[in-house]
Amino acid sequence: MNRLMKLFLVMLLGGVFFLYAQDEEMNDMSTEINDAMVEVQTEINSAMDEIGGIDQLNIDITDSSSDSPKLGVFLSNLDFEDLYEMHYDYNYGVYVSGVTSNSPAQKAGIMKDDIIMEFDGQKAKFERHLVNMIKSKQIGDVVDVKIFRLGSIIETKVTLTTLDKPQKDMIITKTGEKKKKLSVGHGGGSWYPIWFTPDVTAFNTFLANMDFGDETFSEDGFLIHGGGGMGNVGKGWFIGGMGAGYDNKETTKHPWTHWVEDEEVTNIVSRTAKYNIGFGGVTLDKRFAFSNKFLGSIGFMLGGGHNEFIITQNDDNGEITNFDFEVDPSGQFDGSYDYKSKLSIKSDYMVFQPKAVFMWRILNWLSFRTEVGYMLSYSSKGWQAKWNGESVKLNNPPDASIDGLTVSIGPWFGF
Repeated sequence: MNRLMKLFLVMLLGGVFFLYAQDEEMNDMSTEINDAMVEVQTEINSAMDEIGGIDQLNIDITDSSSDSPKLGVFLSNLDFEDLYEMHYDYNYGVYVSGVTSNSPAQKAGIMKDDIIMEFDGQKAKFERHLVNMIKSKQIGDVVDVKIFRLGSIIETKVTLTTLDKPQKDMIITKTGEKKKKLSVGHGGGSWYPIWFTPDVTAFNTFLANMDFGDETFSEDGFLIHGGGGMGNVGKGWFIGGMGAGYDNKETTKHPWTHWVEDEEVTNIVSRTAKYNIGFGGVTLDKRFAFSNKFLGSIGFMLGGGHNEFIITQNDDNGEITNFDFEVDPSGQFDGSYDYKSKLSIKSDYMVFQPKAVFMWRILNWLSFRTEVGYMLSYSSKGWQAKWNGESVKLNNPPDASIDGLTVSIGPWFGF
């Protein structure tokens, strides 16, 4: 018979048994049907071996409802390495990789690393074979089980029952241990105070040559402010967004000599340097719960940012500390501005910020949050400059990045 045809007939036979098992009028035939299902599974595996290329095909044609009897073990098939290390001399049996707490198996004395040799007087040939034999029984049945442990063969009796469903805040590990399920939270948001350390050395040098200070803007970093939030999208992943910005300005005054109507004139000049920087984007984080109080996460922010300097200059005749409204105002001014200039330099970026976060849960709605990251930036156009409103080209432009370390410490509202 053609091998594929043989496989088709075997699978068809399995489907017929499945339909019979669903018929409420045939419940009294459940034992015979489950025995037949074991034989069907064996035939399927034999057929697949003949076809070649597949070690085993498991087709679950058993009832997996919660009312099925359970043994309460984690099972796996044996291999030659297992047999050698455990000094097991038989060519059948199923390895117990874990036992569920308070299960029928645990009550019967079955332990992790045991080998189940026989179940209800039948040899346990492989994992699926044993599972089908268990499911062929009824809840409350008492069956004989023969196990191999550390060179000895032990016989015990197991009363099959259903397993208690774990509480929502409990999980069962692969070894059968119960552990409390730790929550990673649902989400929230907050104000973000961020210590940012971009490189402003080139601009400070430029401003020093314009009679500003040697370090107009701090090269050790500065505090910027922003906000953000995120929500849990499942399996510990959080999606959200954030943004932050900073601006500052410094002013200097000094004598400035220039020509007005062919005459050399010296005025007190006021120069102001404004610095503006900002970034924001979408965030993706993976959270991990260390305990009910402490969480950690790793993630990144992907978005855009900008960096801008604006330098303005005006003629300045000095400060006016008092102004008398009862006196002719024209006499209170020494003169008027006769010269203004403005240079603006701006660059836009794509930004990527990998980061790590640690949170300490204080209340159900309040946590203490610490974040450390590093901003990476890329600008496709570089610096764009305007002089008195007209676009100009920059010779020897400074480095266009806003790369730098970011550190944030503050509250977090939500969990």
